[in-house]
Amino acid sequence: MSFRRIAEIVVIAATTTASPAFCQDADVSSNEPIRTISAVVDSDAKAAISGINTFSLDLYRRTLTADENHFLSPASVSVAIGLAYRGARGTTAGELEKTFHFTKPPWDYLRANGQVLDTMNFSGPRRELRTANAVWLQDEMPLLPEYEKDVTAFAQAGLQRVNFRGGANAARIQINSWVAESTRGKIKDLLLPDDITKRTRAILVNAIYWKGAWAGAFDKKQTKTEPFTQLSGDQVSTPLMRQQSNFRLIERGDFKAISLPYVGHEVEMVVFLPNSAKGLPKFEEELTAADLANWLTDLANAEWRETILTIPKMHVELRQDLKNSLISMGAPTAFSDHADFSGMATIPYPGEVPEAVGLKIARVIHKTYLDVDEVGAEAAAATAVGDIVVSSARREPPPPPFIFRADKPFFFLLRDLRTGLILFMGRYVKTQAERPLGD
Repeated sequence: MSFRRIAEIVVIAATTTASPAFCQDADVSSNEPIRTISAVVDSDAKAAISGINTFSLDLYRRTLTADENHFLSPASVSVAIGLAYRGARGTTAGELEKTFHFTKPPWDYLRANGQVLDTMNFSGPRRELRTANAVWLQDEMPLLPEYEKDVTAFAQAGLQRVNFRGGANAARIQINSWVAESTRGKIKDLLLPDDITKRTRAILVNAIYWKGAWAGAFDKKQTKTEPFTQLSGDQVSTPLMRQQSNFRLIERGDFKAISLPYVGHEVEMVVFLPNSAKGLPKFEEELTAADLANWLTDLANAEWRETILTIPKMHVELRQDLKNSLISMGAPTAFSDHADFSGMATIPYPGEVPEAVGLKIARVIHKTYLDVDEVGAEAAAATAVGDIVVSSARREPPPPPFIFRADKPFFFLLRDLRTGLILFMGRYVKTQAERPLGD
């Protein structure tokens, strides 16, 4: 009986969203207006963004755990898998294309997606969005010239050579160091010792990092410890941030949504809040990509309203292997011994064990970090206050402020307002308890 061996690819997506408190050297005293950093994409890039957003909701639902917080960046997962998709062929490519809603065949996808990656790198006063790609390869494994050209030119991926077979731990430390640096130290020790084996030949990595100050900062003095009703129905005492200002918001049925912009208005957080503490699971189950797009379009066109906003401070860290989720979503072949990544490298190659006949994806490791608090750049607070008009003319009294009180489970996302790309997506249903009420 012949012995069949498949060498392995590990795919990594690491993402972090840090607290709005920005670095001390930011110019917080300047009176200069903070201008939006523009982004222009063509029709191919817009189609790629639409595909990523559709995949986002698919993956979010597939990876939910009952009664637990959730936070992920399907955009990061899509970019990382896109590096493997460039080398996929046959059934492997077809399944990945359908599951990830890729809009181009493997040999064209990175070219179309390159513009999207360009928009995911910018920095300005009190905000920074960065994405980085890297391909870590077994020392002697040659890449096909077309693959190497595309991942370096369009995905801007750095190619690194390591010895997985003879120095797995050293390779792991080197990759973890790169991820930590790319996420400004927020994601450490991403790869565990068992994540690299003697069969590992390539590790494909994407890291996304976002840190920004709120356009209108919360006042720490307004943060109060109050009850938060968890998805289980239990109430837990937790810090709730509060501010009264102008926001865009809409209501539909039993849900309302609010836009919380960051400085520069390139990125916003959108919070979807049910009227009932038990209303979130049904909303998550029934929400379609088209529904979500309509919500976001209507929110972007909504009028600004004076609002009393209450929302908890949040901290979430998760590490997941998405392999089984992606298999169940329709891409089993890429993870099997029948995988075809012959557009990436020819196996076996000189120096490889002769029994090796190809490459497959062994695992897709996704680690996320979310930190949200009230601290922001003081200079930004003035941009959120409403106009005060002094007039002798008689005026109708203004309507009472809208109440948006997120003291119960909610769904949220962060997206690029310039392109519509959803960067992060999550739910907050279980607060970091100070103490259960009644204890």
